[in-house]
Amino acid sequence: MAVSSKRAGESNRKPVTIGKGCWIGARATILPGVTVGDGCVIAAGAVVTKDCEPDSLYAGVPAIKIKSIEK
Repeated sequence: MAVSSKRAGESNRKPVTIGKGCWIGARATILPGVTVGDGCVIAAGAVVTKDCEPDSLYAGVPAIKIKSIEK
């Protein structure tokens, strides 16, 4: 018989790193192990599956780089 705590599968416990000066939109999802660079903007509802370059705008499912943001 399976243990009830394992019904959802194995846990993926990797840290999420959010850089300084970032803006994360409502209902955005950032997956385990992802680093969001300093000054990034993550659009509302985006699903971030990979690391984000600093000073960039990301949007979509999965999130892609839309443009660089000037400092």
